[in-house]
Amino acid sequence: MTPKRFFYAAIVILWVAATALLLFRHYGSNQSASFAANKNIFSEELYKGQWMGLYYKGEKTGYSHRKVEKVGDGYKISEQMKMRLNVMNVQKEIETFAAAYLGPDMKLKAFDFMLNSDVAMNIKGRVEGRNLKVSMETAGTKAEQVIALKDEPSLNLSLIPNILKEGIKTGKKLSTIIFDPMTMTQERILVEVEGKERIMSMNVMREAFRLRGSFKGIKFSVWLTEKGEVLREESPLGFVLIKETEADAIQIGNPSVDLIAQVAVPFNLKLPPDTKYLRVKLSGINLKVLELDGGRQNLKGNVLEIKKEEITSNPPTPPFTKKGKGGLLEEYLKDTMFIQSKGPEIVSMAKEIVKDEKDALKKARLLYDWVYRNIKKTPAITIPMATEVLKSKRGDCNEHTTLYTALARAAGIPTRIALGLTYKDGYFYYHAWPEIFIGQWIAIDPTLGQFPADAAHIRITTGDIDKQMQILSVIGKIKIEGLEYR
Repeated sequence: MTPKRFFYAAIVILWVAATALLLFRHYGSNQSASFAANKNIFSEELYKGQWMGLYYKGEKTGYSHRKVEKVGDGYKISEQMKMRLNVMNVQKEIETFAAAYLGPDMKLKAFDFMLNSDVAMNIKGRVEGRNLKVSMETAGTKAEQVIALKDEPSLNLSLIPNILKEGIKTGKKLSTIIFDPMTMTQERILVEVEGKERIMSMNVMREAFRLRGSFKGIKFSVWLTEKGEVLREESPLGFVLIKETEADAIQIGNPSVDLIAQVAVPFNLKLPPDTKYLRVKLSGINLKVLELDGGRQNLKGNVLEIKKEEITSNPPTPPFTKKGKGGLLEEYLKDTMFIQSKGPEIVSMAKEIVKDEKDALKKARLLYDWVYRNIKKTPAITIPMATEVLKSKRGDCNEHTTLYTALARAAGIPTRIALGLTYKDGYFYYHAWPEIFIGQWIAIDPTLGQFPADAAHIRITTGDIDKQMQILSVIGKIKIEGLEYR
C-alpha cells in the first residue's frame, strides 16, 4: 500500500457524513411546533417519495430515496443513500440511512442513523424529557451518551415546508437551527431563494427556484419547485443529486474518476522526506475562520510559516486541568463518544504500554511507538471509535489518530486531533494526526511514523468530527504556493 492510501478517509468519511445528513438539512430540528395544527404540512410529492441519482464529474455513482410516511398518530421522515466511490483506484460501496420519528405535534421523538461501509455503524437517539439519550454501536463496540437539551427538541421543517408555507419567492431568506445526529450538536443553517430558473428534469424543461445554503461553512444549492419537488441538489465536493425515476436512480455504474486525486492540492516545490521548515502562500479560502495560526504554525497575512518542533529533554509541564497562558483546557483530557479515554480497555492498555514511566514526553513516545507498530495500515471508510480500533488493530490515519488520542489522554497527556494536509509526491493530501501538549503543542504522526511530524503537515482545524466538518469548506478551493523550505 502506498502512503497516499492513508490519507483518503479523513476526507471521504466527512463528505459521507455531510451528504447523508441531507434529510436533517431539509427537515432539521428545534423549533416550536407551529405547524402542528396544519394538516397539510407535507406536500403530496414528499409522501410519494423522491428518487435522486447521485453523480460525480458526470459519472453515475449512487442514488438517494427520501420519503414521508404516516406512522400511527405521528410521522417518519427518512432518506436512504447508496453510493459507489473510486477511492485511490479502489471501488468502495457505502450505504447510509437516516430517519426521524415525530409525534402528532411534530416534535422529535427519536432518530436512527446508519452507515455501512468497511465497518457498520448504528446511531440511535431517543428524547426522554429534556434529555437526548444516544447509543452508538460499531463492530460490536457500544457507547452511550446522555445529552442535556436546552430546549425541548422538535422537528423544524426548515427548508421545504417553511419556505413554501408563505409562498416561495426570490429574495426570501431563512436562518434556523437544525440538529445534527452525527455530531450530536445543533447547527445554524442559512438559506436564500436567489431566483427562478428553467432547468431540464427527466427530459422535461421545468421551472424551479434556486436556493443557496450554508451549513457549517459548507455551501450547497437546491432547485425547488412550487410543489416542493427537489429537481437538483449540489452537495460538497462537487457531487450532484438529480431527480430521476426509481428505475433510473438505482442503476449505479463503476466510477472511473478518483475522488482523492480530484481533491489533492498540487504543489510547485519538491519537498524532502523530513522537511524541517516550510513557508507557503495560501489563497482561495477564508483564512480567518481556520486554525492556521498557533504553535508550530505562524500566519502573517496569507503567508504561512511552519517549523518542525524542537523537543527538549525536560519540557515545562504546566497544570493541564486549568486554563493557562495558552488557553489550555481540560477538554484535551476528556472522554468522548468516539475517544473513550476513560474506557476500561483504553485505560488498561495505556498503563500496559507506559508501565511506571512518569516523564510525559517519554510516555507520549512509548504510546506513539506502540500505535505505529501494532495498528495495521489499512484504508477504511468509517467513523472510528477508539475502543473498536483497539480491538480490530487496523485502519488508516483516522483510526491511528483516534486510538492514539484516547491512549494519550488516558495516560494524562492532553491531546487533540488535527486535520489538514500533508505532502506526498508533488501534492498535498488531506490527512489527520494527533497533537500532544507537553509544555508546547507537538504534532506527531503515528500513521506515517514521524515524532514529531515534519513541517509538511499543514493544520487546518482541530477537534472531534463536529469540528472536522469544517475541512469540507476548504476542499476544491485552497491553493498552496511554496515559497521556501529546508
